Amino acid sequence: MDDSVERIVGKVMKSNVRTIEATARTLDYTVLERCAARLKRARAVNLFGIGASRLVAHDLAQKLMRVDKECHLYDDWHDQLLCAKNMHEGDMAIAFSYSGLTQEVLDCTAEAQRHNCPVVAVTKVDGSSKLATMADAVLGVAASEPLVRSGAMASRMAQLMVVDALYAAYVASDYERATHVIKQNYIEKQER
Repeated sequence: MDDSVERIVGKVMKSNVRTIEATARTLDYTVLERCAARLKRARAVNLFGIGASRLVAHDLAQKLMRVDKECHLYDDWHDQLLCAKNMHEGDMAIAFSYSGLTQEVLDCTAEAQRHNCPVVAVTKVDGSSKLATMADAVLGVAASEPLVRSGAMASRMAQLMVVDALYAAYVASDYERATHVIKQNYIEKQER
């Protein structure tokens, strides 16, 4: 490829923007609102994801920590599965897999459902996602990348946008408490 770095950056940016816009059109706002309400009611939230999808799950975990929402995410897949096996009534799971075919995430999803816990999937919505068919609710990501790829790029950005939308809807649904906790948890930055 003879593209300059400037052209490469432009192509990456355009790909990300197209995928985020397509994901915004894909999102079902009623489902997003129901997921935010479910998140508000949940005793604890368990997040499942492998690879780049795990990085997106970490972003949501950090956001939920800011508003003091009990949340569990483990980097080791066996720990994720143990977490799913130990879910309780009132818990919910959010499973991340762009392809919707990641077996480890599917195993955690099945285990959460065995405990009668609702599962929200953040996955592509092109009809090929097994995770989408298993989940109780789907926050859809526009299909933008082939399954065999050098690394998640636009798909990761789309998943992050869905996380931001879910978090913002959750905070809006519990605004007084959430804003109080966010102010309380603020960590002041200082020049050194």
